Amino acid sequence: MKALVTGATGFIGSRLVERLCAQGVEVVALVRREAPWLPKGVQAVAGDVLQPESLRDAGHGCQRLYHLAALVTFDPRRRDELLRVNGQGTANVLAAARGWGVERSVVVSSAITLGISRWHRHPACVLDEEATPTERDIRRNPYLASKLEAERAAIEASRDQRVVIVNPTTVYGPGDRTLNSGTLIAKIARSRLVPVPPGGSNVVDVDDVVEGILAAGERGAAGRRYVLGGANLRFAEIFATIAEVVGRRPRWLRLPRAARGPMAAAAWLAGRLTGNRFLTPQIVSDLFRFKYYSSARAAKELDWHATRSFRESVERAWAFYRAHGLG
Repeated sequence: MKALVTGATGFIGSRLVERLCAQGVEVVALVRREAPWLPKGVQAVAGDVLQPESLRDAGHGCQRLYHLAALVTFDPRRRDELLRVNGQGTANVLAAARGWGVERSVVVSSAITLGISRWHRHPACVLDEEATPTERDIRRNPYLASKLEAERAAIEASRDQRVVIVNPTTVYGPGDRTLNSGTLIAKIARSRLVPVPPGGSNVVDVDDVVEGILAAGERGAAGRRYVLGGANLRFAEIFATIAEVVGRRPRWLRLPRAARGPMAAAAWLAGRLTGNRFLTPQIVSDLFRFKYYSSARAAKELDWHATRSFRESVERAWAFYRAHGLG
């Protein structure tokens, strides 16, 4: 089998490429720049999802397409760019896949498109693929809006192609070279005092997500979404586990719910001054809410389950960061 992977140099994409190579799949990686860490034997093809002409010959002869290329930022000033790259870019890739005659495509979205629990005081609200975000959340989170556009493009394409959508939750593990979830691990590893918000999140290992992507490509229904998630944990549990793994004993500052507004305002100013892509009012506000999700559909229809504990994911991630000078 031959497969095209976009976003092959990213966190999840790089692990997916390694897994495909291990299975004996002939892999074509769509890249915008040199990627020396791609496994030996992978064919790197230069292309840009915003330039359809550059995609023309990339996927000929491929039976599978795994589309992971995306811009990840929560900066509201980059909303138009996000919509172009993640929305129109997905439409361009799937249009090219139709011309290549790809048999099955998987679009990797995010669980954020299901929304976030509105219950600030109660974590029991667990969302699934039928949930939708509020209009307010869509307005304030440009990344969410862009991923919704990507899903719309996928659903439209699924009318005459086999296109499946997967929605990973917050992903941890080795291979996170740009410190997405790793930002939190690095922060706790270097801090003596750590603020602990009252919310919670679903966490999942990167290699479990890779297995879910492969399962979706084999068994997923066209136009259908599948949450790929692991454990639903409060941030207090997440932070404590990370601290244990990295060997730190910081002081914990438990944040009251009333701190949400002032901290969001402070994040706006700090984000403007530092340019940090994760330091936005929306990101900080969401730490006071619960991103709890169910993967029951993936279990039933894809026969997929997360197998690694959060602690194991953090241990694997921390070992990777230290080996690559990122910790």
